Amino acid sequence: MSRSVSLKILRAGWCQHLECMADRGGRLAPVQFPALCGLIQHPEHGWILYDTGYAEHFFQATRALPERLYRSAVPVQLPVVEQLGAQLHELGIGPGDIRHVIISHFHADHIAGLRDFANARFIALEADYRHIDSLRGQRWRATLGGHLPGLLPDDFSARLRLAEASPNCALPSWMAPFEQGLDLFGDGSLIGVPLPGHSAGQLGLFIPDAQGRPVFLVADACWSVPACRAERLPAAPALWFASADRQQYVRTYSGLGQLIRREPAVAVLPSHCTQAWEAFANEQ
Repeated sequence: MSRSVSLKILRAGWCQHLECMADRGGRLAPVQFPALCGLIQHPEHGWILYDTGYAEHFFQATRALPERLYRSAVPVQLPVVEQLGAQLHELGIGPGDIRHVIISHFHADHIAGLRDFANARFIALEADYRHIDSLRGQRWRATLGGHLPGLLPDDFSARLRLAEASPNCALPSWMAPFEQGLDLFGDGSLIGVPLPGHSAGQLGLFIPDAQGRPVFLVADACWSVPACRAERLPAAPALWFASADRQQYVRTYSGLGQLIRREPAVAVLPSHCTQAWEAFANEQ
């Protein structure tokens, strides 16, 4: 039996883009895309983050060309009250209290705050780490792919535990077509689920019992729950950017759509979907 954990979703900044980029049935109107992260309290392992959203390090890392092109193409806003450190402080949590950061993938909007958590161990899939590590010194290639290797702490590799080192486990049958996961802490509480397609190795997080409800954090496997439910893919330009492997991305996206339509009891939470985030927050 899995252990119960608590989960709070925090918005650490946002960017603005056309709604139709995430949903080809959407409007030609600018909307906010939040950078969401999950704050988890585990009964044994303490405070854990799933991603970090944006942080001041993002702006420092994009001051010069070519990295500044990233900031220009995707205008980012990070109000002081949305900085992750400030939000944690309001909850009585210090940066040193974060013991683990589970990294969905290494795009900048998911890892910009890693340097703020000096005591944390990191968990990620090997393929995605190997990919960003291979981009060091290749600034143009990294920037065009949404990567900023300079956001990684200097001792990142020493603090990294590859998710593949965790025991394999079967997911509940109702999670189909997602069948296998990685038991990240060995107690069934936090199950890493590979979600291929968007990046070289994207790691979703299935939480069987988050305050009594199953939750599936799916990062960028989809950007909009309403669009995924209706089987509407992102617009073609966004789909090109969203997929390291288009065929795998579409397969993962389709699987999520099936799950969303069939199992409304599970909260499927992408990293940039305001509707899903607000609905989950309103239930807490």
